[in-house]
Amino acid sequence: MDEVVRLLREQILISNRCLEKLKAIKNTIQAENKGANIVAAVQEMEPVLLDLGRLEKQKREFLQGKKSASLQAVLAKIPDSESRGIAVHLLHRAQEFEDTLAREVMATRLLLEKGKQYVDFHINVLTRTVASDTYNQDAAAGESRREIKMFDSSV
Repeated sequence: MDEVVRLLREQILISNRCLEKLKAIKNTIQAENKGANIVAAVQEMEPVLLDLGRLEKQKREFLQGKKSASLQAVLAKIPDSESRGIAVHLLHRAQEFEDTLAREVMATRLLLEKGKQYVDFHINVLTRTVASDTYNQDAAAGESRREIKMFDSSV
């Protein structure tokens, strides 16, 4: 039981740190400096993601040792007690953090997509062409849709 509580507490702490770093990335994307500090914000999140990966490995090893599929299943096998109540509360709190993180990731992904669309639009305006994803497999295999060069020397 102590191991379950320790894992859940650590998950809550790491999830909270992830949430803080993700919000910092989102704020950097939305800042007026056009995302100049985005690399630093992402680099600050990398150690937290490594900690989260290490914790997931510990949870997986713990669950394999208990021959269980999830922490919920482990808690279901334990009789009612005060420590089980604490563990259930921590489990619900950890799930709340996961839900919040998922929403923040979706919002950040949307901001990045909107930023990409913004850049593509302005490239299209400048070059009077339709910009495509030139670095993906489909664009490399297919023919270019541009009728004029991106930077025409006759302009």
